Amino acid sequence: MKTPLFVFSFFCILFIDCVQEDTVPQGDANSQIYAAAEYLSKKCGDPIPPHFPVAVGDVQRRNLDLCSIAITKAECPFNSYPVVCLWIYYDKPAGEIPWYLNFKDVFVDPKLP
Repeated sequence: MKTPLFVFSFFCILFIDCVQEDTVPQGDANSQIYAAAEYLSKKCGDPIPPHFPVAVGDVQRRNLDLCSIAITKAECPFNSYPVVCLWIYYDKPAGEIPWYLNFKDVFVDPKLP
């Protein structure tokens, strides 16, 4: 009788530890974007631009991370947000970035109007 209980406990622990949350709550997502924007704002000496990309609901972690990284990698002057920040409104995670794409050229330099 102890064996089934042990096996059941083992699988419960295994599945609980392996479940990885792939979304970020709205408040945390907005905080992460704001922190990235504040970093670049201080680095450039510019105010945070208007039309801040605000998360609405839970956001896919990968899309949020791409937006935050793109903001912090952007060059001065800080007057708009990278176009990749639109992905925070997409409910599926972004796929793998092909090795031949330059992250900066594709995700950082194109800006939202």
